[in-house]
Amino acid sequence: MKIGEESNSNEEQLELKQQNSISNNKLNIVEVDKKYIDELTKKVHYKYNLKQKNGSLYDLFTSEYFTMDFLIDYLIHKEDIFIVDFITNLLYEKFKNNTYYYLPQLCAFTLSKKYFAPIEAFIIDHSAEDLMFAVSANWIVDSYLKDSRLLHRQKHFIKFTECLEGIMINGSKKEKNKAYDNKFYMDKEKKLEQFDNTLNFYTKLNRTCLKLKDLKPDNAMIDSNPNLTQIEILKKMRRKYLYDKIKAFNDDIINTFIKNKIFDPYIGIILPFEQKTKKIIVHILSQYSFFFATKERIPVKLTMECLDIDELNENKEMDVEVLRTQTSHGNELDNENNIIGMESDEKKKEMSKNEIAEMLKIIENVKYQNAHPNEEVKTDEQNVSQVQPKAEEHEPGNITFNPFVKPWKETEKEIKEKSNFKMFNSLSIISFIVKAKDDLRQEVMTMQLIKKYDEIFRSENIPLKLHPYEIIITSNSSGLIEFIPDTISFDALKKKLLENNITFLEFFQKHFGDDFEESQKNFAESLAGYSLVCYLLAIKDRHNGNILLNKDGCIIHIDFGFILGISPGGNLNFENAPFKITKDYINLMGGIDSSIFCYFKSLFLRGLFAARRKVDVIANLIEAMGLGVPMPCFNGRNLKEIITAFKERCFVKFSEVEIVPLVNNLFDKSVNSWRTTQYDYFQKLTNNIQP
Repeated sequence: MKIGEESNSNEEQLELKQQNSISNNKLNIVEVDKKYIDELTKKVHYKYNLKQKNGSLYDLFTSEYFTMDFLIDYLIHKEDIFIVDFITNLLYEKFKNNTYYYLPQLCAFTLSKKYFAPIEAFIIDHSAEDLMFAVSANWIVDSYLKDSRLLHRQKHFIKFTECLEGIMINGSKKEKNKAYDNKFYMDKEKKLEQFDNTLNFYTKLNRTCLKLKDLKPDNAMIDSNPNLTQIEILKKMRRKYLYDKIKAFNDDIINTFIKNKIFDPYIGIILPFEQKTKKIIVHILSQYSFFFATKERIPVKLTMECLDIDELNENKEMDVEVLRTQTSHGNELDNENNIIGMESDEKKKEMSKNEIAEMLKIIENVKYQNAHPNEEVKTDEQNVSQVQPKAEEHEPGNITFNPFVKPWKETEKEIKEKSNFKMFNSLSIISFIVKAKDDLRQEVMTMQLIKKYDEIFRSENIPLKLHPYEIIITSNSSGLIEFIPDTISFDALKKKLLENNITFLEFFQKHFGDDFEESQKNFAESLAGYSLVCYLLAIKDRHNGNILLNKDGCIIHIDFGFILGISPGGNLNFENAPFKITKDYINLMGGIDSSIFCYFKSLFLRGLFAARRKVDVIANLIEAMGLGVPMPCFNGRNLKEIITAFKERCFVKFSEVEIVPLVNNLFDKSVNSWRTTQYDYFQKLTNNIQP
């Protein structure tokens, strides 16, 4: 049976089968298909005299104003193969060190247009020089290969991945590999081993998540633990399994770069996040690792000790046997009892017909109640007042909890002081969440756009606070998400506030104390940033489980499963407000007539003006992905209409003067929107997410 033809009725077995394809079969040193590479590159090296044919275009392409964003624009909208050829050469000559961010778009181009062979050749060539680039490109293309919706391009992707692996190991035809000077790294066997070690490690992490979901207590275990419920027994089993796996991972990690009593860091496991220096993982800390038990999957949060490859290489003469012994035995931070299991109900991505009908009934009743405020209205099973409780007499309590406990920097310092790797200056502590059985490609694109907006706002000195974080796909159904420390979800925070009988405003006043005004300003600046981004990208499903608060008072949005016009419940448009502004938000900012609220509105407006000036940059990033990458926001929809709707939200046909009343209208629709309120309470009813 061909890849992609398996039955969808057994998704977990399919996922395991796909993940096993790497971990159970060592890669061999591949001889590059020279005929295929020649076919790809013959146009790249064709000397097309653009300067003679079109001098003004040549001047534009070679000017300092021609950026990667312009390059993406031309690749989307120009059908001339010679133009594609010329600007592809710019990837080699001008933008080689600025392509990692745009890798999803570059790979997407190979999906959609036959004349994009030069782009494919660049991806393959650049992989020979940058292993992190090679690993990420391999994962992206492999996600296409394993996607049943792209079976028509399967042979092409197989050839692409073979050449990607082959040329990365054998080196580029175009120039000698200059990635590292270490002589051992230039050896094909070692390059192969690092590539193989890295792919295997992340594949095993994904399999661990799947296995955690499959664990079930047997009768013997239930009988031997009479004082525990089945849920408690299962949690104990998962803790034990994860601890054992972390211990095995640590043994594997240390063995990847200690060979024959000599450090060889250039075959270690690469951390695939975008960073200034290449890092490898040297140890997983069990004390700061845990799993989330949800309805659909078991994500795992891992905290790693990482080191720069170059510094490790400089210290390869150290006593590695002592280090191996210490690391294999672990330290005081590694203990099975430290593994935390978090059992919680995950929100549903799609609602059942009964849930949709119930929500519509609630909405209709609230509309009726608004029109008849003195009349009590009931649903079949509950009073609407249970959905939207009336204001009660409030007696403020005292804060008996600190949602942020200890700043992560302090924890990080303590970890480093106890670390077996504390002698290294480059030691860094990095956490990420491993997710299996979850397609993160849309999340990757959304975070790309948020990063770009953050860049736009910073370039114009607009204090809109966004918090981009890393998301990496490792297959079409798995990936890594950077963990954000010093945060709490609004859902968890609101439950704590309810327990302590205090309001959101009182929490800010008491928790931040003398720093209240600074935290209030941080809140307004971050709320303005995310309100604008949520409006422009039409991000929905903004319940309190998907919004975080950090230790400085900033909000951070996560989980972008519904963007660009799609929404929960089959696009019934429950959340029709442009963005989310609740009564709590307004009270914290001092009311809609306060100076801080006016500041919030002015930031939104300034940010919108800046975003309008770069509307084509964002539109091009979206359009490039929509040309062929299967994502929920594109599936079964007209790409041109999606782009048009996005530009309309940017008010591209209006002057800045004309936009001001339009923005006021957005605020009128968003402030205390009853549909936003009812969506929050619907999430409370169905998923126990506190409004």
